[in-house]
Amino acid sequence: MQSHTIIATTSSSNPSSVVQNLLRSLQNQQGNQRPGSEAAEDPFTTLSELFPPSSTLPLIESADAQTVDHLLSFLPTSLLFLAQTNVDEIPSNIEPGSEPAKAAMQALTLEQKRDILRRVLRSPQFMQSLGSLTVALRDGGLPSISDALNIKVENGGFMRRGGVPLGGGDAVRAFLEGVKRHAEANEQGGQDTMDTD
Repeated sequence: MQSHTIIATTSSSNPSSVVQNLLRSLQNQQGNQRPGSEAAEDPFTTLSELFPPSSTLPLIESADAQTVDHLLSFLPTSLLFLAQTNVDEIPSNIEPGSEPAKAAMQALTLEQKRDILRRVLRSPQFMQSLGSLTVALRDGGLPSISDALNIKVENGGFMRRGGVPLGGGDAVRAFLEGVKRHAEANEQGGQDTMDTD
């Protein structure tokens, strides 16, 4: 499969522009395909191909402190304590958003916070998670995944005229388009409504 270098050189930390560039690139690739070269199923791509460290790390480097803190809020709080050298014991049951978690985040410099995010984005576990999400989307999980993340997708993630979930590349494409619309709506509304709990 052809490697997708989509947004490796972007310097914008705007998620909407990242998703727009990604979809534009994918549309250009589809337009360059020869007639008759499509397989019976549209394989589209995988999320790990779309978001390699070469395209996600520039976002971290250019992100402001508020964006970095927002991204860190989605990670286990133990990572915040691991980054601190003066911690004797790493608590394992601290809830995100709790006072100890907030204190741990405030104790870190912006560079330390970025380093945590860099390590996560380079980790094999992150790439594996993107791969697992791709498989879940392709295997019919789009309706439940989009619902859990509060991402509106076309037809609720189901095929037209039926209760069968979208699958394959169509599901991945529908998910990315839903994320794009969600990011654009948040940009216009100025607030983040994605629910990951």
